[in-house]
Amino acid sequence: MEISKWKSVLMYFKIREVGVLIAVILLGLIFSIANREFLLPGNLLITIRMASELGVIAAGVTLLMIAQEFDLSVGSTFALAPMISAILYTNYGVPVTVATLIGLLLSLVLGFINGFITTKTEIPSFITTLGTMMIYRALVLVISHGFPVKITSQAAISSVIGGSIADVFPVAVIWFLVFTVIGWYILQYTAFGNKIAATGGNKSAAIAAGINTTKVKILLFVLVSFLAAFSGHIECFRLGSVAPLNGRGLELEAVAACVIGGTSLLGGVGTVIGTALGVFITGMIRNGIVLLGVSVYWQDGFLGIILITAVILNVYILKKRG
Repeated sequence: MEISKWKSVLMYFKIREVGVLIAVILLGLIFSIANREFLLPGNLLITIRMASELGVIAAGVTLLMIAQEFDLSVGSTFALAPMISAILYTNYGVPVTVATLIGLLLSLVLGFINGFITTKTEIPSFITTLGTMMIYRALVLVISHGFPVKITSQAAISSVIGGSIADVFPVAVIWFLVFTVIGWYILQYTAFGNKIAATGGNKSAAIAAGINTTKVKILLFVLVSFLAAFSGHIECFRLGSVAPLNGRGLELEAVAACVIGGTSLLGGVGTVIGTALGVFITGMIRNGIVLLGVSVYWQDGFLGIILITAVILNVYILKKRG
């Protein structure tokens, strides 16, 4: 009984996450052989910190992709929500805690708009969020006049969201782990997680089973938007300012991390742990290329190669399982 149980567990991890973990180990070995500084604790911490802000968003994007939807507006939300907070605090003297809460609440509205338009008009979410991506980015540029806005504060909320412990360990890493665990728990142990998988796996069957797929998708759009805004505030408080072009390209990086981590572009299949490993791979590539002295222009190229490889492997695994 116990042997068969462990076999099923190993088979689950073989399909979902072990391949990504092997890729992480291989990349670590390659970069460490090329540059011994790669595996130093300080550099590993930098790599994790680089991945954390993307990881917070990717945890939500994974759930949305499993439900067979996309959100290309996360990069714009990443900039817009903290920009609102920064302007309220810096230009209008609103307490930083209140300003931050307003920025985060705004993100819920932005996510609801994405979800409502997508589900009620049945426009593909790719098109809906492509449009809102441009709208939200335009709003950032208009309200900021194209200039960065400072938001330096000694308030506790700035340290809790974007500070560091003992000036060494970034709080962003903790938030990354927290949201990853929450996403994993939702998928594995909640009825809502089952509804997400059913919605993306077979929408007609989900509706027949009494699942309100419209509600599920709208809630996920709202969640993803909130996580994008929260991640934007992490960077905002870490740097002490918000630039209008923050988050550009983040939407594609989030999707890439999810796909590298084993989430299917067709919906119904995905794992937040795999996405966390995929996010770590992106951080390793960006950090490793810098250490090797390779032009940073190659970063997206390497990520593209890994993304295509991951998609090919995912399709192969799905065919084998089918």
